Amino acid sequence: MVDSADLLPVARAAQVLDISRERVRELVHGGKLDAIRIGRELLVDARSVEHRKSVVKPVAGRPLSGRMAWGFLWSLSGHRPQWISPSERVRLKRYARERELAHWPRSLSGRARVHRVRMLPGPLARLREDPHAVVSGPVAAGHYGADLMAGGADEEFYVDAARFDELARSRRLRLDSAAPNVVIRIPALHGVLRPPGSDGHAVAAAVAADLLDAGDERSVLAAQQLLTRLGEVRSGAAKVGGVWK
Repeated sequence: MVDSADLLPVARAAQVLDISRERVRELVHGGKLDAIRIGRELLVDARSVEHRKSVVKPVAGRPLSGRMAWGFLWSLSGHRPQWISPSERVRLKRYARERELAHWPRSLSGRARVHRVRMLPGPLARLREDPHAVVSGPVAAGHYGADLMAGGADEEFYVDAARFDELARSRRLRLDSAAPNVVIRIPALHGVLRPPGSDGHAVAAAVAADLLDAGDERSVLAAQQLLTRLGEVRSGAAKVGGVWK
């Protein structure tokens, strides 16, 4: 459970981030900031505020749209995004050459909505095998060969929007828990979770993006390692964000 000393009123979070109170509430609603409600007051997790301030740094240009973000992630992972036109593919290659890893959290923020939820062991075990979900985070990073132990970290998934709504309606997950144990991302584009030939894990570049969102040193190093391994597997891969050449 989050300690009360780690909670900030909305007004204070807005001051730290130099944004409006309304924008803070939008970020909480969109899963970009962690928060809990005590009575009528919304309190924001100070660690997520600090993460957004220090890691999700504003950069020139707008974040990629959901369809372009997933085109980018599929392409880097060795899959062909059929929804991307030839001219857009050229743009993404240029984007890959120019975009540093430090900019990924903002640039790819449109790929999914993020929810931190509480799930009991039974529903959580079934989610791992659900065809409408894929595993991400440290577990998927280990699957792809990155040196990152999951340990006591929250489990992470991408889940189709319809399945997420079903889980919420059936109370197999709790959206308002003060002690979440699962991170669920709902992709902004339908049908991107399982490209042809993939297994039950998120595409490797999406896993790297999720690790970069975490922002801690071990996660960032694991993301770099994962992208390097992707580059080694893909012959002639272009350097991406300071990792591939």
